[in-house]
Order: sequence, then C-alpha cells, then structure tokens
Amino acid sequence: MASDTPAPFILPPYFGVNFTPTIHSKIPANIDPTRIKLPSPFIVVVTGAGKGLGYHISLAYAKAGASGMSISSRTQADLDKLEEEIRKFNPKIEVLKSICDTQSDESVAALEKDVRSKWGRADAVIANAGIISKYVDRAEGNSNLPVGLVEDDDWSRVLDINLLGTWRISKAFLPLLIQTEDGPQTLICSTSLAAHSPASTICPIAYNVSKIACNRLIEHIANDHGPKDGIQAYALHPGAVLTPQTQGHKGEVWGPLLSDDEGLAGAMCVWLSREKRGWLSGRYVSCTWDVGELEAMRDEIVGEDKLKFRMVV
Repeated sequence: MASDTPAPFILPPYFGVNFTPTIHSKIPANIDPTRIKLPSPFIVVVTGAGKGLGYHISLAYAKAGASGMSISSRTQADLDKLEEEIRKFNPKIEVLKSICDTQSDESVAALEKDVRSKWGRADAVIANAGIISKYVDRAEGNSNLPVGLVEDDDWSRVLDINLLGTWRISKAFLPLLIQTEDGPQTLICSTSLAAHSPASTICPIAYNVSKIACNRLIEHIANDHGPKDGIQAYALHPGAVLTPQTQGHKGEVWGPLLSDDEGLAGAMCVWLSREKRGWLSGRYVSCTWDVGELEAMRDEIVGEDKLKFRMVV
C-alpha cells in the first residue's frame, strides 16, 4: 500500500512501514477492542496514562473488559478524568489511580507495591510514558525540534524517561508478571518508527536513540524471561498520532505524518496481550500492520528472525 507521506518524506523499506501488505490508520474490525473479550481476571498496568496514547490505551482495555486497571501519571486531575471515561465503557472495573514519576526508582517501586497489594497479579504492563526533546526557536514555518547533537540540550531528560523509565517499570513489574502464571504475562513498551532513523531532521537524536535502545531492551527481556518465565515482550510503534506531545510540532512534515487514529495503539495492545504470542515476542511491532496478514507471516518471521535490529554486513 502506498505511503500517505509526501514524496520528499517517503521512508526507505527498512523502516518496515509496509511490512504487511495492508496498512491501517484506523482501527480495523479484527482488533476492535469492543469486539474482543479479555480473560478474567485481567489486570493491566498503564504508565503515562493521563494524556495522549496512554489515555487511549487505557480506554481500549476498558472496552475489552479488563477486570482491573492501574493508571498512573504525574497529574491527579488527568487520572480523575480518565477514570470517568473508563467507567463509561466498563462500570464494574476496579481502577487504581497513582501519581508516578518513572524517573524515580522509589515512585516506580511504590506503584508496583500498590498493584501487588490490590490484586496480587499483573497480566499486562504497558510502559508508555515518554517525551521528545524540548523545542528550539526557529524562523516561522521551519521545524522547531532540535536537529543534530549540538542543538539538543534535553538528552538527560529524554533518555531518563524514555529508556530508563521503561527499564524501571520493566524491572519492577517483571517479578509480578512472572508470578501471574495463569495470565498472558505481557510487557509492552512504546517505541517509535524513529528508532529506524539515522537522521535527526524529523525526530531529535536523543529520541531516536532512546527508542532503538528500548527495542533491544525488549529483545533481552524476551530472551531472558520468555522460555524460562513465560514473559511475552513487545516493542510497539504506536503510529503517528496527534497528541498533546506532538501537537506543538512545527514543520511541513508533521501535518501529513500525524494521521493515525489515536485509539489504534490501544487496540493493538489489547490484541497483543489477549493471549501469548511467543512467535512475535521480543520483536518490533507496528500498530498499523494488519494482524491477520502478520499471523500469516508467522513462519517467515520466526524462520528468518525478522523484526529485530541487526547490523547489515
């Protein structure tokens, strides 16, 4: 399927945009969370839930009938609003709201302790919290994101939230996921199409580096805790979505790029975590891919060890 991106910004094949013949920008019927029934009990943990993708990921799990949900962010008002929306779709769901800073070991440990105390299990953990580098001042009409190494002064914060935050959540919740032997034991982290990019003209280097590192982290988790502990781990590209995080981006590329449905990532998360999919674990997955076609490619993916990051030699 042809890319919707304007000709100057058509991405090379190794970005995997068209890995499946059919590409979705809206939720297809086969992963519509209102048509999927999660097993019960099903406890899901979503970080960075207050706004944007995390907000809609949480709603997807509510629509699919999760019995319990931990939602966390830095702002209580955002969590209160989200809980109201969750209960519109799933009035019986148990909701645990937590203020959590994924830059803090202590805050993440407290979140895990609260989830363990309330439910004693976790079926799916979505490490979603993430940011992009702070804007820089440019002439009107030009990109306002830093380009190159010198312009980007936000490396520490971006790496700490995007990579170390994902590591903190993964490390804290792996024991609880492992303990939940009767569940899908799923860990999903938000990566990005930008992980494939060696250029900073669209996304800053700090963001790109943090996301490619998350892909490798997920591969390690799948290798180390898959066969032994049953963990299913995925690095999910959540699509190019207009969110509070991206709505301030300037430059001619951003309008056409931010065209995917804000609920698409949540729908894919539900599909990934509804059951164990060991053949796909440890790999990069895009929420825009067609899951029927993806499943038909199972032997190819496993046999050729696709959707992992390797050096071409």
